[in-house]
Amino acid sequence: TKEQSFMVGKQTKSALRRFLELLLPHKAIMGQALFGAIMFSVLGLSTSVYVGKITDYVLIDKNYNLLHLMGVVMIGIILLRTFIGSMKSILALRTGQHIDAVLILGYYKHLLTLPQQFFDTMRVGEIISRVGDAVKIRNFINNVSIDLAVNVMILLVTMVVMLLYSWRLALITLVSLPLFLTIYIGFNRLNRKYQRKIMETSAELESQLVESIHSINTIKRFGVEDFANVKTENRFVRLLRNTFHSIYGSIMAQGGIQFVSSSVTVAVLWVGSTLVIRQQITPGTLMLFYSLVGYVISPIGSLITANQTIQDALIAADRLFQIMDLDREENDGERKQNLLRSNVGDIILDQVSFRYGTRKQVFSNLSLTIPRGQTTAIVGESGSGKTTLVSLLQNIYPIQSGAIRIGRYNIRQITNESLRKLVGTVPQQIELFAGTILENIALGDFQPDVKLVTDITDQLGLREFVNALPNGLNTYVGEHGTTLSGGEQQRIAIARALYKDPEVLIFDEATSSLDSLSEKYVKDTINNLAAEGKTIIVIAHRLSTVKEANQIVVLEEGRLMEQGTHTSLLKESGIYARLWRAQFDMID
Repeated sequence: TKEQSFMVGKQTKSALRRFLELLLPHKAIMGQALFGAIMFSVLGLSTSVYVGKITDYVLIDKNYNLLHLMGVVMIGIILLRTFIGSMKSILALRTGQHIDAVLILGYYKHLLTLPQQFFDTMRVGEIISRVGDAVKIRNFINNVSIDLAVNVMILLVTMVVMLLYSWRLALITLVSLPLFLTIYIGFNRLNRKYQRKIMETSAELESQLVESIHSINTIKRFGVEDFANVKTENRFVRLLRNTFHSIYGSIMAQGGIQFVSSSVTVAVLWVGSTLVIRQQITPGTLMLFYSLVGYVISPIGSLITANQTIQDALIAADRLFQIMDLDREENDGERKQNLLRSNVGDIILDQVSFRYGTRKQVFSNLSLTIPRGQTTAIVGESGSGKTTLVSLLQNIYPIQSGAIRIGRYNIRQITNESLRKLVGTVPQQIELFAGTILENIALGDFQPDVKLVTDITDQLGLREFVNALPNGLNTYVGEHGTTLSGGEQQRIAIARALYKDPEVLIFDEATSSLDSLSEKYVKDTINNLAAEGKTIIVIAHRLSTVKEANQIVVLEEGRLMEQGTHTSLLKESGIYARLWRAQFDMID
């Protein structure tokens, strides 16, 4: 099972209640659509009456006047029915789009508020597949819910009309209901079993496709195309198998419906013809019943086949609201306050403990002070907790115990928006978006300050690179910045952090992909920021990049082992001195 340390909210609402909540804002429009659907169906009954009257009063009596009158009336009814049908569809379309907006945009907005742990444990394809679930819910609410109500209404009205004309023929039609019910029960049992499997295997396939395309570079470099293809094929075969069983059940149900429907029609004509011969009913009444049988069987068939859509919606609701019920990242603006520049002081970690889910403890009672306006370097071997510390300082992950304070404010009392605006980071894993260089640097700004971006790129030595591009800052860089080198991506990531003008700037291996000239530009930038009184935190494996820091912190397995300047730590001949000698012995 996946490790999860994020909280599941109160899942107290039933699927039916959630559907009603989605419908309530649109009850007026849905009411009009429902009324239109009922009128549309009731007017359809006029065709059966028309056939019966023509048989009894026009064909036998050769009444041309009645024929013309009824023909004109029927054309009027058809025009009215067409208009009502079109308006009903337009109203349903409007409602459907509103529900799509509420579900899909609401789902995406909720995703953005979920804690990082959720994304650490869920595959991207699983998350994206929920958008398809939202469409299934909308399809049920917008179409099937109206059809269900209309079909039940039409069924009742038609049965009343049948009873008024001939209770014997009506009884024959009613006898078919238990047979239809048997088909429904069998189909429902099969649907519940396989529709969930279809959704789950579809999500697995989508996850595999997203993952393999996202990692296509690695797949090609290691020559594992066949391996990736087999994994995808296996998931696709499982999806096909489940889909086959579901469609097989649907075919069997359709066959059963068709058999019972045809049998009822034959029985009505058989018994009805006998009653006509005995002059107990008129030929027109028999023709009326023949037409009305379709108005009984069609709604019943629709109710049975709608079961698949209903099951889809219920399962989709379970999957979608399973995520919608997850507690959001703590950011209650009413109880938290914005961090102001004037409030930024020393960063103090006081007895901080943290672990990822149920994995090994990363920090146990870590205490550390990072002075304001100074450069602090954090070094240590891989797995010592350096990058995790960056995430904690931005409240990406909540700590288990202890406190992290900026100035006199606990970061739990600070809104995430203001905290992450003033505590900027250049992450180890750079993520550039499909768009222009300008959009990537001024991320989140709908009207970027071009002059500020230009100044920052000049500061980082990017002027020649930008000027050489066909469209300068407006050059499209592609998804994940694939058209740029690692060093160019890294400097754009640094420019992005500088654009926000943070008070605290964290460089997590920010010079690892840079050549010596680019590294010099970045070092000069860091020195300039330090001279402006910014708090600089540098995380690095290459110790040559941190020896000028005001203080160097050495971590080992989440524990603070050493703390001091480059010179003092070398004199101690401890971990830092060992790491320093190891790196420079390798260079020699």
